[in-house]
Amino acid sequence: MIKLLSIEYMKLRHTRYFKVLSILWVVAFLAIPFATSGLLDYLDTTVGAISEEIPILPSQLPIFDFVDIWQNLAYVYKCITILLSFIIIISVTNDLDYSIARQNVIDGMSKSEYLRSKIYFILAVSLIATLALFILGLVAGYSLSPVTDWEYVVRNIEFVGAYFLQVFSFLMFCFVIALLVKRAGFAIALIIFWVYIIEPVSSSIVTYNLGSSLLGDMFPVESSWNFIRMPIEKYFLRPVQEFVSFQDLSIGIGYIGIYLLSSWLLITRRDL
Repeated sequence: MIKLLSIEYMKLRHTRYFKVLSILWVVAFLAIPFATSGLLDYLDTTVGAISEEIPILPSQLPIFDFVDIWQNLAYVYKCITILLSFIIIISVTNDLDYSIARQNVIDGMSKSEYLRSKIYFILAVSLIATLALFILGLVAGYSLSPVTDWEYVVRNIEFVGAYFLQVFSFLMFCFVIALLVKRAGFAIALIIFWVYIIEPVSSSIVTYNLGSSLLGDMFPVESSWNFIRMPIEKYFLRPVQEFVSFQDLSIGIGYIGIYLLSSWLLITRRDL
């Protein structure tokens, strides 16, 4: 595993896109909690209380309380997973477009080893992102949360694991798309179009026009996003799902299995 990961890293470490996208992701990751805190303070002075029904200042919302912080951060951070997906897409399409994958096979790497190297890399990226979420959550929580007892720190911490599954699932989805399309620009455009237009519209039609929320949750990207449901509405006294449901996990993990099988078939059953 370490050998295959080192091969992937050697191929990426000097590439401009890897450095630029990694820096963008790190900057966004670090900036989000502090920018949010600054925005809430600004809203205190410009807007005041949220509403007559909710007579509290924006900065008084328990966004960074340990009871809420894991779901809040995981939900926001899953929105920037798209930056990590670009690294996976460009890496895979470059391997195919410039015959790097074929050269790896010629040099003695089997197709299954090549597949494992990509999956291990996606797994490593997912673990790094999850570890970063956990560390930053602790830093932000201990800095901004009024309660820091351990029982509150670990409450709802399952959202950290849900974030790992979301990142891994989405990156595997992008991996399969990259294997199918084989062109970085087209694959990235397709992913953006699918994530922000095709799937939201299709899911909304199925959910609201056909009245089937279950079928609306069965779309591939939606299945990974549903690991962490939107939490912000609870601050406006609306009901939200504050746990990771078994149904969402079952659908999402099922898709991960489909991605693993699809990538294995695409790599082992055709010419690289």
